[in-house]
Amino acid sequence: MNRTILLTGESELNKLISTRLKDAGNSIVTDVVWNKRSPLSARNVILSILNKYSSLDEAVLTYQPGGFNKTFHQISSAVYDLQIDRWVKGYGYLLKELIQFFIKQEKGRISFILDTNGMKRMSPLDSAIFSYLKSLLQNLSVLYQNEPVKIYCFEADTARKEDFIDFFIKAIDEQKYTPGKLYRFGDKKNLFDFGRN
Repeated sequence: MNRTILLTGESELNKLISTRLKDAGNSIVTDVVWNKRSPLSARNVILSILNKYSSLDEAVLTYQPGGFNKTFHQISSAVYDLQIDRWVKGYGYLLKELIQFFIKQEKGRISFILDTNGMKRMSPLDSAIFSYLKSLLQNLSVLYQNEPVKIYCFEADTARKEDFIDFFIKAIDEQKYTPGKLYRFGDKKNLFDFGRN
C-alpha cells in the first residue's frame, strides 16, 4: 500500500531509510524546508505536502548528535541558540502540527529516531538535546496512546546502519505498539563503559 511519508532531520540513516521505504512503494518527502523558529512555518510544511501529494500518512524524524567538540563554556551563545531553535523549538513545533493533523485525520504514525551512531560520549549540549527529545517522545507516546496517532521512539545506538534499518522496518511493519517504549537497537557495551554519563 502506497503511503506518503515525511522524512526529515540530520542523520546518516536518512538516505537508507528513504531507499528502503521507496522500494516498498511509498512516496517519500525529503525536500521540506521551514523556519525552525516559526510555528506557522511548521504548519506550512504539512500544507505543502498535502498540496503536492494530496495525503500525509506518517512522518519519520531523525536526530543525530555529534556536531560539537568544544567544552560547554566554549560554545558561543549564537551556536547555543541555533541548536535550541533547530531541535527543541523546530521539532517541537513540527510535532505539535503533525499530532494535530493526524488526530484530525483519525490516523497517522510518527517515528522519531535518535541516532547516536554508537558513540561513547556526547558533548553537554548534544546530551541535553538528546535527553530532551527522548523524554518528550516517550511522554507524548503515553499522552496520546488513546488517540488515532501512534508515536514511536527509536534509538539507534550502533554504527551498523543496515541492521538498524532492518530492525526499524520490522518494528513499524509489525505495528506492535507499546506506549512510552523506547525501541532501542545497539551494540553491546562494556560493563565499565559509562557512555553518555
